[in-house]
Amino acid sequence: MLDILSQMKVVDFMLKFLRGDMRRITPYPFLPQKKAFSPGQFGAALPRSTPEAEGISSVHIERFFRALDACGEIRVHSVAVLRHGRLIAEGSFRPYSAAYPHMMFSMSKSVTGMAVGMLVRDGMLSLDEKIVDIFSDKGVLLRSPRVNSITVRHLLNMTSGIRFNEVGSVVERDWVRAFLLADCLFEPGTEFSYNSMNSYLLSAIVCKRSGMGLREYLTPRLFEPLGIPEVTWETCPLGIEKGGWGLYLRVGDMAKLGQLFLQNGRWNVDGTKQQLVPEQWVKDSTRIEIPTREGDHADGYGYQLWNFNAKGAYQFNGIFGQYVIVLPERDMVVAITSGSPNLFYDRSCEIVEEYFGDGAPDFSPAPLPNNIPALRSLRETLDRLYAIPETAPRPPERETLLHTLAGRLFPKEPQAALSRAAAAIDGTKYRFDPNCGSVLPLILQGVTNNFTQGTQEAEFRVKPDSCTVVLRDGENEINVQAGLDGVSRMNTVTLNGEGYTVGATARITEDEDDRPVLKLFFCFVETPCVRTMKLIFYGEKLLIRFNELPSVADASKMLFSLVGGRGNTIEKMMLDTIDRQRMNERMENITLPRAKGSLVKPE
Repeated sequence: MLDILSQMKVVDFMLKFLRGDMRRITPYPFLPQKKAFSPGQFGAALPRSTPEAEGISSVHIERFFRALDACGEIRVHSVAVLRHGRLIAEGSFRPYSAAYPHMMFSMSKSVTGMAVGMLVRDGMLSLDEKIVDIFSDKGVLLRSPRVNSITVRHLLNMTSGIRFNEVGSVVERDWVRAFLLADCLFEPGTEFSYNSMNSYLLSAIVCKRSGMGLREYLTPRLFEPLGIPEVTWETCPLGIEKGGWGLYLRVGDMAKLGQLFLQNGRWNVDGTKQQLVPEQWVKDSTRIEIPTREGDHADGYGYQLWNFNAKGAYQFNGIFGQYVIVLPERDMVVAITSGSPNLFYDRSCEIVEEYFGDGAPDFSPAPLPNNIPALRSLRETLDRLYAIPETAPRPPERETLLHTLAGRLFPKEPQAALSRAAAAIDGTKYRFDPNCGSVLPLILQGVTNNFTQGTQEAEFRVKPDSCTVVLRDGENEINVQAGLDGVSRMNTVTLNGEGYTVGATARITEDEDDRPVLKLFFCFVETPCVRTMKLIFYGEKLLIRFNELPSVADASKMLFSLVGGRGNTIEKMMLDTIDRQRMNERMENITLPRAKGSLVKPE
């Protein structure tokens, strides 16, 4: 009965979502948690080297990056490649930068697992302890017998079977209590069922036993020795780190964590080797024993990490393309952040397999001869990477001597500062009918609980090389400068008190009816998300079509698999409330919103 009540809260949440009632969608208010990141807050740098010095050809590494660049659907953000503990290549796809921390999503789980291993080492926790004993103070008496048998080990290897999931966390304030009140899909320990609330409970256990939150506990034990600067880790409504998600790290910091595991938990701190994570814990965590049925790519789970399709390899994995892939046979680590439309595995993993897996050519254990031309070519390739190729600046045309002479003999008249379409947009202001469209991608709104009210006004100022867009969304005024020359302008966008770094580009064209069209690309560089907006100006009217990358449709597959999973009645309850066709129509209105506006004439 208590489990059904929780599911009914989720149904109410989903119905409010489908109605576009974002202001009252959750039972607790949004509180900003993420500080404004500075690209200059680097910690200790990884030792750098060249591919040849570590036994790999720069040509091979360049081909690897070119292969990633050729997969437009992945939209890789940043990549770090280590061999023998040294950084041999690092590349970021503009406007993304290795200088900014990035949302880790479920890659956070592997870091939570490290904290649990430290507790076990210090004798503060046993994997066979039952969670009902650890949280006996919660006073939950009417529990499912199956919940009574859940142990810490079941949380670590995702075999608890608990029904309370990520969607349920949106509608509950006390996540530990809601977990204990839920039922299980099966007898704990008998099957695999991926659920981030298992990792949250591990975070709550660390807090309970150590008296510190995850971030505080791990800072002197892990982050500071690794040279990782102060981290951000989002918390639940009661102030406990989310554990299964909510962590932000730079791609270099991600690579350090992979290298730490490759070195069996040891790290050189001020010239002295220290055992940060117990060696036995690294072995136990990477012993892939739980079949997952997630496909051949990652068929197996350890303690808060996945198998990887190469001999002895494993990965720390976060949805939308956040990976740390450890390849012991190659003595390599590959860290990737991206905005992939896939949830757990994508083409970038296949490319890592192709270039560094079992089928890749053998790498030399000794340094190769220097190859300056190949190294220069690799660096030039890394300098030409763009996450959104359609906004990349076009290379200037090579001017021949004939063109130069013709230009001097027949000089062109100076062009107008603005094109006709740009001049028609410049200085205009529009007010919109009620809508759900926001500059903040819907995926980010859902993940962070930062829901907005929709775009109400927009005004535009255009220069030859950039445009400024001022949007009003509820109490928020959003001022974004976007490059028209293919060069992203970096902005800080604040919504409901939370700051986001946005790299913005734009294009101004005309459609087949000679109407001005403005296309905006807002890359939220600390996240996997891009907000795209197509604005069509006609007469005194303006139509905005909102979209985002990764698409909400891809994210929704995960959402409905969670709320409509086996043994769950939510999907049936929703379909009893609203028929599927109407639900699909409403879903499209929310996920692909449009805003219609009218010109505000100057008084």
